[in-house]
Amino acid sequence: MHILSKFFRNKNGSVIIIFAFCITVLLGFCALVIDYGIVVHKRISISNAADAAALAGAQELIFNSDNAEAVAKSYLEANGADPLDAEIEVYDSDTKIRVTVKSKVNHYFARILGFDEGNVEATGVAMCAPVIGVYEGIRPFAIEKQTLEFGVQYVLKEGGGGGSNGNYGALSLSGNGASSYVNNIINGYDGHLRVGDYVETEPGNMSGPTVQGVNTLINRCNHTPECTHDNYSSNCPRIITVIMVDTLNVNGRSNVRIAGFARFYLEAVAGHGNQSIVTGRFIKTVMSGELGDIEDDFGLKGVKLIR
Repeated sequence: MHILSKFFRNKNGSVIIIFAFCITVLLGFCALVIDYGIVVHKRISISNAADAAALAGAQELIFNSDNAEAVAKSYLEANGADPLDAEIEVYDSDTKIRVTVKSKVNHYFARILGFDEGNVEATGVAMCAPVIGVYEGIRPFAIEKQTLEFGVQYVLKEGGGGGSNGNYGALSLSGNGASSYVNNIINGYDGHLRVGDYVETEPGNMSGPTVQGVNTLINRCNHTPECTHDNYSSNCPRIITVIMVDTLNVNGRSNVRIAGFARFYLEAVAGHGNQSIVTGRFIKTVMSGELGDIEDDFGLKGVKLIR
């Protein structure tokens, strides 16, 4: 009887030891799971901040590359990351920006195992590049490729006596004739065009449809104050996408090659009869589309994350 009692006492002691060991292991797993979750959450947070900062910085590279780093820092701060914890690099001829954010994470349960804190790091890399493919909204106007002076007034469509061999800058994008042409002015062409594709010119002055279409777009601008070429709403109907072509010196209805795309602020359509002349100014801006590398810069660019 004495021996049996001793056996149970020894067994109870073993159970206590095993229980204590299990509790320690369980707490260790809790520490790993909970603190790992905190680390993952922090990494996601700074990764989002780095991506947002890189995209904003890349967009600023288009307009003022000297200010890109400051813009990236402001986006880091707005997204809860300390700019002092970041390394920002503009490179590749001011076309790319890298934002690396490092941060410490305080552990809680893991302190039981002697781990007070950990380090997390995230990098966002973005680039700006010319838009070489547009998916929708292209207007049926073409201008010969040239070095553009932004903010200077241009004639987008010539009046009678201008142009070349019956072409005045109009394009046939979704069918020939006045009906398709004016619809493309007002609503935009809904197809996908890219650099290297060929489009067909729309010969003839197309005066009435031009006046109707351009005035419709101008009258749709209801922003207050009224938009101008250097102060406009990004969705203003007066801002249109036009096609840069290799040449318009062709005879009648002919195919011309797309050399790029540009954004144009419509100012007016003037003249009577066959003298409808469309004027406005080219602007530098950002829009979505297929990005690529072309020799000429027509001011229309996009940004995207590359890491």
